[in-house]
Amino acid sequence: MAFQQYFDLYLLAQENKDAPYYVVSFDVVDSRLLSHEEMELLLQHIFLITQYVYGKLLEKEKELNRPVVIHDERFYTPWTKGNMMNSNYKDPSILGDNFEFTVLRDTVTKEEIVKWVYECKKSLHMKEEFHIADGYYETNDYDERTTKFYRGYCLQVLERLHKKEVQEEIEQTRKKLIKTA
Repeated sequence: MAFQQYFDLYLLAQENKDAPYYVVSFDVVDSRLLSHEEMELLLQHIFLITQYVYGKLLEKEKELNRPVVIHDERFYTPWTKGNMMNSNYKDPSILGDNFEFTVLRDTVTKEEIVKWVYECKKSLHMKEEFHIADGYYETNDYDERTTKFYRGYCLQVLERLHKKEVQEEIEQTRKKLIKTA
């Protein structure tokens, strides 16, 4: 997969205090074990969680009196389940059993987003658990993907960050970066 070629940019973006975007990603644990009916209910719940948290993010904008979410036409997703489930890394993003929220750096914490997700999860009486990952990225412009950590690659890394093979590849990349520094 192409995003794996950019683990060096991922690691550098995590250290870059000027990386403007922050993502918190939720991936359902063992969703492949769910029946078709359970999966359909899960997808409905993910959609409702996403709506709830996005509403909280917009409330946070009013509280801070500054942008929190990305207000960019390229990332606008009409609020229907069909559009959200096929959003091609728009914001908020739902990719199967994974959903992610992008905010501008230093506006909302991971803890706040996790709290909101779990508030909604509790109200829906969901039993599923999540792998949670977060990280920074540097650009929304695909043309800059070779010099800056690109949004799409960040979302893909975070979606898979809990997997042992991804963690191992990132660690190998980290060691290579240290040797070349």
